[in-house]
Order: sequence, then C-alpha cells, then structure tokens
Amino acid sequence: MVNFKKDPYMRPLSKVIAIDEDKCNNCHACIQACPVKYCNDGSGDHITLNDNLCIGCGACLKACTHGARRIVDDFQLFMRRIRSRTPMVAIVAPAVAANFPHQYLNLNGWLKSLGVRACFDVSFGAEVTIQTYLDHVKKNKPKAVITQPCPALVTYMEIYQPELLAYLAPADSPMMHTMKMIRRFYPTYQDHQFVIISPCVAKRREFDAVGIGDYNVTIQSILDHFKAEGIRLSDYEPVDYDNPPAERAVLFSTPGGLQRTAERWSPALRKVTRKIEGPEVIYEYLRHLSEMIEKGTAPVLIDCLNCEKGCNGGTATPGKDKPFDEIEHLIEERNEQMCHQYQPRGPWAQKRAAKRVVKQVMKHWAPGLYERSYENRSGSITWQEPDDRRIQEAYAKMHKHSQGDILNCSACGYGTCHGMAIAICNGLNKPENCHHYKEMVIRNYQTHNRKLGEEIMGRMDELMRLSKTQGQEYERLLADIQSVGTVTDEFKPIVKAITDIAFQTNLLALNASIEAAHAGEAGKGFSVVANEVKALAENTQSEARKIGPHAEQIVQAFKTIIAKVTQSTAHFSQTADLTEQVGRTLKEIVNRDAATEGAESEPLPASSRE
Repeated sequence: MVNFKKDPYMRPLSKVIAIDEDKCNNCHACIQACPVKYCNDGSGDHITLNDNLCIGCGACLKACTHGARRIVDDFQLFMRRIRSRTPMVAIVAPAVAANFPHQYLNLNGWLKSLGVRACFDVSFGAEVTIQTYLDHVKKNKPKAVITQPCPALVTYMEIYQPELLAYLAPADSPMMHTMKMIRRFYPTYQDHQFVIISPCVAKRREFDAVGIGDYNVTIQSILDHFKAEGIRLSDYEPVDYDNPPAERAVLFSTPGGLQRTAERWSPALRKVTRKIEGPEVIYEYLRHLSEMIEKGTAPVLIDCLNCEKGCNGGTATPGKDKPFDEIEHLIEERNEQMCHQYQPRGPWAQKRAAKRVVKQVMKHWAPGLYERSYENRSGSITWQEPDDRRIQEAYAKMHKHSQGDILNCSACGYGTCHGMAIAICNGLNKPENCHHYKEMVIRNYQTHNRKLGEEIMGRMDELMRLSKTQGQEYERLLADIQSVGTVTDEFKPIVKAITDIAFQTNLLALNASIEAAHAGEAGKGFSVVANEVKALAENTQSEARKIGPHAEQIVQAFKTIIAKVTQSTAHFSQTADLTEQVGRTLKEIVNRDAATEGAESEPLPASSRE
C-alpha cells in the first residue's frame, strides 16, 4: 500500500531551531553533527539554516558550544493563553518520568494549578498505537514496518528517502493517538486546545502535518521556567492522569520500548524486530534499508529513534546529558509500578493482566481512526549533485590539485572533501572554510614574505656596505678638518709675534731718533731713516691689530665645524650599527619562517588522511 503523496505546493516546515548569528563563529561543528548537512549554509560570516531541509534532529543543539543554536517551542505562547483562561488539556509524554524524577505526577499538579483542565498520559496512547500497528500488519501484510513515533525520522524520510514512506507505519504516533482518542472518546474536552509536554523540538512538525496539537511545550523550557521563577514541584500535590493507566507502554520513550510493549501482544515479534537508534547509526542504516527490504534480509519491524537515549534523552530534555543508566532506571521503576497495577496475584496473572490491558485499549480504538499518510517532500531539495567537471573546479578553488590534497580531514564539517565540493558548487559554502585552502594561503603568504625578506635583506646588506664606506669618508673628512683646525690655532701666536716685533721696531726707531738728535747736523740723515722705520712699525702694528679679531673668528668657526662633524660622525656610526642590527634580526625572522614553512609542508602520514 502506498501511503504518501507528493504535493507540488508543499507547506513550509515550521522553524524548530533558531540561530543567534551574533554568537555563531562559523566553526562548522553544527554541520559536522548534522546528518543531512546541506540544510546548513556556511557561505557567509555565520551559518544559516534552511528550515525546509532541516529534519529537526537537534544534533546541532548539542554540538554548538557557543550557544548560537536554541530550540523553538510554544512555551511563552502557552503561558499567555493559559493566563487568558483558554480551555486546555495537557498531553504528557512518558519521558517526564526520566526528567522529573519521582515528581512527574507533581508536574500534573502544577499544570492544573495554571488552569489546565485535564492531563492525559501518552503512554496509554502508546498502548493503543500497538493495536493500530498490529491491525496494519494483519490487513496489509507489509514486507517491513518502520515505526514512526520519531518526527525527525519521519521528516528525514519525507525529504531525503521518500522510497521508504511505503514501509513507514501508516499510523499516528502515540502522541497523536492520545489527542485523537480524546477528541473521539472524551466529549467533555472536544473544544479544548492541546498543550503537549514534549521531549522533542521536532514534534511541532508532526502537529502541523496531522492538523492536531496546539502548543509544543518542551520539558527543557519548563525546567528553565522553574529555575528562573524558583518553582519547586514538591510544593504541588501529585495528580494522577485522567486516562486509564498504561502498562508496559510506559517504556515507549526508551530505546526498544515499542518492541517490549508489542511482545505482550505477540512474543514472536522479538525474532523479527530490529531495535536501532542514535544519529551516528540510524541514518546510515536507513540509507541501505530499502535495498535490504527488497533483498529480504531486513526485519519485519524496525523500532527506530533519532536520539540514542530515546525520548527520555530527547533533544529538548536535560536527559540527553545524563548517564544512560540514570534515566533508564527511572523508567524501569515506573514500568514495574504500572505492571503491578494491572497484574493480580495468583496463577495466570500475566495473561489476565494482558486481557485487562487489551480490554481498556479496545475501548479507545476504532478502525481507521488513527491512520496517517505522509508527504513526499523531496521537491524541497534545492541543491544538486554536481558533475565531475564542477567538482574539479571546486577542488581548484580549494587549492586541491592532486590526490595528495584530498585529505578528508572533516574540518569543514562534511566529512569528505567531496562533500565540501558539493556545498561550494551549490553556493552553500566557500573555499575559505577549507582547512587545506587556509593552509595553502598561509604557505603562499610565507613564501611571499620569504622572497620579500630576501629582497629586503639584499638591500640592507647594500645599505650597510654604503654606510661603512660613508663612515670611513666621514672619518677622513673629520681628520682633515681637525688638521686645518690645528693650523688656525697658530694664527693668534703669529699675530702676537708680529705685534711684538712691530713694537720692538718702534722702540728701536725711537731710540735712533734720540741718538740722531744728539749727533746734531751729522745725524739728520739717520733721523729721517729712523722716522720711516718708526712709521713702518706703527703701520705693521696697526695692521696686526686688524688681523687679530678675524683670526679669532676663524679659529672659533673651525672649532664649531669640528664639533658638528664629530657629532654627525657619531650619529652616523649609531645609524650604521642600528642598520646592521635590523639586518641581522630580519635575517633571523626570514630563516625561522623558512624553517617553519618547511616543517608544515611535510606530507601528512596516511593514517591522518583516513
């Protein structure tokens, strides 16, 4: 029986995961964790999400350590509506037993204190679900039945593997069974809205698809509210559910719980059932399932869940971070309590208990009431598998030119270089996010820097040689100037000597004049000569006095020149020393970068590429 339809005008899928772009650092951890990869767009400064390709598995919520991803549910809307006295009924998932230890009935008390009119246990809806499954197997005799309580897996098959929809149980989930059961068998609540206490971010999608369910209120949001408001469940009275008690279907939230419940009806199911869960294995299993069914090697019943700890550790619960045994112990404890409610003492107790369960189930079951169909949403896929030419072009953009460049290091988040190339070809990522690309850019930068450094070093050597030559010339010039300065120092004693000679000559001339006067007429001629000598001495003395100040200026000028040249020579020497130090430091940097580049360019060992 084909139980799906392909709608060309598909409704968009609800947003169940939001991204805070200010907190996203584009680390690609979300892409690494995502089983379908290409619902994420890493081509910008932060990752964006295509809601119509996201299956709501929640793997990215745990992978993101920056708080950039958060769940989207209806908690705030529910609180506003309940305060406005909107009539509501609570549909409570069995996972509450694992996440509100020994206080899950107190949770009912809190809900009713808000104004919720009744609380129904999805575990009893799970009991009814088994009957719907058995009815399908009996009537349609399918090759295989894939269980469908997990909305993430349903969405995955609708988008990515629609060929499996033919094997997906054409039945509502236990949660939908519970809501339809209330609509049919509890007329008091016909007009009430449903608030679903859920462990799963993806449940909103199921409500939209089936058309029942108003508020997906996650367990995590409730606990966050309790913490923010200081609410203690112990302050509220425990209140039992308003539906008949479930028996072993309280196990539905645990891995393999569906199988264990179904065994009560048909013990032989154990031999033909496959229990499988966890995002690391379930999607790879589903990729090969259609082939295995056709070969006849697949089991009849595939009991599968997205979350490795089942719904007890669902994407919107603190249970996902708790030890497996801790949450399983709480569920097993509840299972034992519920079985005791149905199982009387004495012989044949177990069979009589089963009959009591069946009797209650059949009161709430009707043929066709819980049937469900699915949509082929493969038309939502906007990306394409590129041909080899485009793949090679993408490789070239990532600086991958040989087989040795195909590292499959997973740093991009896609697991393989081919996966990254597909993303680039479809505009969902960019080469800059490839680790090999970054490495090659760094190497090219280092090579460029090395060449530039070598060129600068050559010019520095030339500058140092020139500095040395000019330094020597400065030293010779200083020596010459100092030598001239020494000569100018002799000006003053020479001028003094001339002045002294002129003075002595003047005295001699004076004495000669006196002697000529004593000689009378005979000394007149000698008197003339004496007067001429005296005039010459006075003139020489006068001219010598004129030379003195100029000689002093020349001496002071040369002293100033010598001082400045000496200072310039010292500065030039310091500059030459600094230039030499810069050259040595630059050479050390270039040599160190070259050594680092050589170490990084060594080929990776084969084991690191696997």
